[in-house]
Amino acid sequence: LAAGLAALGVGAGDVVALQLPNCAEFVCLHLAISRLGAVTNPLLPNYRTKELDYILRHGGAKVAVIPARHRGFDYPPMYAALAAGLPGLRAVVVAGGEAPGMIGLDALRAGAAAAPPPARVDSGEITALIFTSGTESTPKGVMHSHDTTMYATRTMARLVGLGADDVVWMPSPIAHGNGFLWGMRQALTIGGTLVLQDAWDPEEALRLIETHRCTFTLCATPFAAMLVEQPSAAGRDLSCFRIFATAGAPIPRHLGPLARERIGCTLIGMWGMTECFVGTASPPDDPDERLWGTDGRAMPGTEVAIFDEDRQRILPPGEVGELATRGPHVALGYLNDPERTRQTFTPGGWLFTGDLATLDAAGYIRIAGRRKDIINRGGLKVSASEVEEMLLLHPAVREVAVVGVPDDRLGEKGCAFVVPRGDAAPDLAALVRHLEARGVARYKLPEYMRLVT
Repeated sequence: LAAGLAALGVGAGDVVALQLPNCAEFVCLHLAISRLGAVTNPLLPNYRTKELDYILRHGGAKVAVIPARHRGFDYPPMYAALAAGLPGLRAVVVAGGEAPGMIGLDALRAGAAAAPPPARVDSGEITALIFTSGTESTPKGVMHSHDTTMYATRTMARLVGLGADDVVWMPSPIAHGNGFLWGMRQALTIGGTLVLQDAWDPEEALRLIETHRCTFTLCATPFAAMLVEQPSAAGRDLSCFRIFATAGAPIPRHLGPLARERIGCTLIGMWGMTECFVGTASPPDDPDERLWGTDGRAMPGTEVAIFDEDRQRILPPGEVGELATRGPHVALGYLNDPERTRQTFTPGGWLFTGDLATLDAAGYIRIAGRRKDIINRGGLKVSASEVEEMLLLHPAVREVAVVGVPDDRLGEKGCAFVVPRGDAAPDLAALVRHLEARGVARYKLPEYMRLVT
């Protein structure tokens, strides 16, 4: 594969975009790209023309590798139209088929000459360009080096005790930062086995874990919640499954004991983002109140701090402010985006995350929400995630999202969107009583509720 890509003109520093589902070809291509000293640019399979035109242009991809068809969608016609306006995109390679003006992956492999020797690459150079899929109008191209990626996977392996005998299960797309690092790169780092699940289905997930004796994953909290909810989990042998590290949302307090009871694994709270992969985590031998009641502490060799609104003063333990981190895990910045790089990465090495958090005296953090995820009710700030976490303890609430809705008098009020558990759907009054019983301040109580499926 490296020889085939080299024949297309790919060399050190060039960007190769991979818009592929979870498959072995993705892993092999990433290794081939790395062998050439080039840069892997993973793209989610569900991106379409609007996202791709910006990312391929901004990232300067020289080659793109795509599926012929995935989940009912034909990719070659979309790329034929895109390529007409992207003179820097020299070739499109199609996995699992061929298309006019494009190269089949099998043909690329079959026609390749002898494999080129591995390029001499400095470990501080960029190896991955991962675009964020967050809330801003244009995605940011996060640049990671060999050093930042290897720091993350090696440190996580030491923290949770991973080795060559472990089996990493990854249901998140490896074309996303989470799956790319904690699935593919984590398995490669430890020399273990990688089990990829492309389409999410909790029953299939349990089957894969049992059949392949999976031992570890790191993905979003809802995946764990859905596994725990599966009635068939009780009848499967999941004794192999040791560690389920979760990020993206705090672990609801009831979920940790249920995961241990029903699927046999230890849930570990952690926090990370594309710009640093992992910033904090709890070791698996921590007491339960640390594992599930916090988002962990700074990874070895890194720092975390809570800053005030002006990003000038570090706040004392217990105060809510913006979470910042620095150390060998922090990305190199945003590609061709000096202004947003300046706003996020400071000369002193701090990465300002946009996450609101508290830090306790023992160094453990707890995410309180996003700076943009705060409801401003008459000047009083309400953390949506704080209210959501307490509402999840209500027996009739399966899922909940609290959002701000406009209000002429107060600016914003809270509205809870609730997925009920079973047939006993709660009403707003029941949710308010539930929160009041836990001593929640009145200004934090949601004033509207919508039931959704």
